Amino acid sequence: MKNNILKKIIFSLLLFINYSVFSQVKKPISDLDKVALEKIIVEKYYSYDSKDIMDTLGGVLPKGCSVYRIYVDMKPNYTLQAVYGVSEHPLSIKTTTLFFNNTNQGQGSGDYVNDSKIINNTAAFDSWLTMGAATKAHYGILKAEDKDGSILKINSLNSSDGLISSKIKPVTYFGMIPNFFNAYNSSNMFFTDNGSWAIFGGIKGPTEENRVLIAQLATEGELSFELNIQMGTPTGASINYVAKNPQGAEIKYDGLIQNKIK
Repeated sequence: MKNNILKKIIFSLLLFINYSVFSQVKKPISDLDKVALEKIIVEKYYSYDSKDIMDTLGGVLPKGCSVYRIYVDMKPNYTLQAVYGVSEHPLSIKTTTLFFNNTNQGQGSGDYVNDSKIINNTAAFDSWLTMGAATKAHYGILKAEDKDGSILKINSLNSSDGLISSKIKPVTYFGMIPNFFNAYNSSNMFFTDNGSWAIFGGIKGPTEENRVLIAQLATEGELSFELNIQMGTPTGASINYVAKNPQGAEIKYDGLIQNKIK
């Protein structure tokens, strides 16, 4: 009985939090707010290289595999609050083959990645979701912006690893647990129409470009996705950018749908 009551309390709390995250703050949205999402960046972070010798405990990277990182690029002073899928705006991430998940040191969420376990291991190319964090102690940044060297002992990434040291904000998941990206699975699509990953209070990018990493995905197939995001404005309002079928104050942004990335 006590367990059932506790479950009901937790469920009610999650419903309240989820409603709060996705409800528009009743503050005016300016014309600048409507174009605050500058672009969705897909970086090819790594391509399979047979010359890279790595510890394969937890899985061998498939031949021909590419590792992609997805960033939300925002105007200065805006924050990323959530990436989500709801019934009117489902979210999907899929490949024509399978996603690589390291089954020993891999994690479903970037903020749980252990820095010491990726130095020379295929876990460095694990697939996961995130809100900025690429390890427990690093945010992810574009390799082209990375000027502080590398913690990795992998030939292709020994001068730039796309990591910047920082205190990490924990990622919160609503209506979903990222187990899909936590172990081997036989499905080629992650989907939710009632879930999100978020940061309470929102998050800015770790550099002045204000780009926030939201996923790392490894596959030898073609990558496609359909996303929706909520951003916070400098005045404390919230604004939702959706992949299609905008309603009310929502804004359609074409870059939230991308197909056949290879």
